[in-house]
Amino acid sequence: MGYPPPYGRPPKGETGRGLAVIVIMIAGLLIGAALSVTTVLNPAASSKSPPAARDSEHSETTVRQAAQVGLDAYSGGSYGDFWDLWSAQAQAAVAREEYVRLFQLCPQPVPDVRFAITTVAVTGDDARVQAARSGATTDFVFRYEGGSWRYVPPPEELQEYRTQGVDQLARLRQAAGTCGTAASTPPTSAPSTSAPSVPDPAVPDPSASVPAVPDPAASEPAVPDPAVPGPSAPAPVTPPA
Repeated sequence: MGYPPPYGRPPKGETGRGLAVIVIMIAGLLIGAALSVTTVLNPAASSKSPPAARDSEHSETTVRQAAQVGLDAYSGGSYGDFWDLWSAQAQAAVAREEYVRLFQLCPQPVPDVRFAITTVAVTGDDARVQAARSGATTDFVFRYEGGSWRYVPPPEELQEYRTQGVDQLARLRQAAGTCGTAASTPPTSAPSTSAPSVPDPAVPDPSASVPAVPDPAASEPAVPDPAVPGPSAPAPVTPPA
């Protein structure tokens, strides 16, 4: 018995499937080539860049401006306004009025001295600001939250607010010598503004010294009284005849 040879013309159905595979392969090559050309000609379109608005809000200039506003509020004694610029998590550690009262009990040691920002480093939504005041340099952390940059106090400071009351914290700072001097209170009574009394020229001042007036009776010569005989005059001497 004989068998059909192993080589020969393929059946009609297999020929159609082969042509379809070839067409699909050619179409894939053409699509890939088109994408490659598009990427080469316009590389910006293939990568999604962040919006320009976000870049502006996260710029060093924007962080510097926001940090300066907050630090100026603190150095100027506007503690409530400074607390308003904290992050939401930091504000939950201490109430606004309690934070203001803390500085009434323990004033800052260097009041009314402005911070000078030296460096700003932005990493995503976090920024580290370095500022100098009175020869000392301090690092501050700011976080982009709710469309603005907000101050984040150090973790140990937030822990003190959570675990200790303002009164106890003020006593500890006073004992450590980190409190400044409270501002002196003005006098309770205003100084007198009354004009000095002017003596009335029509009314003599009894305290003024009156010049001594000579007694006229003591200075006039004595006038002899004709009714009173004076001393007898010597009798005239008659010359001898």
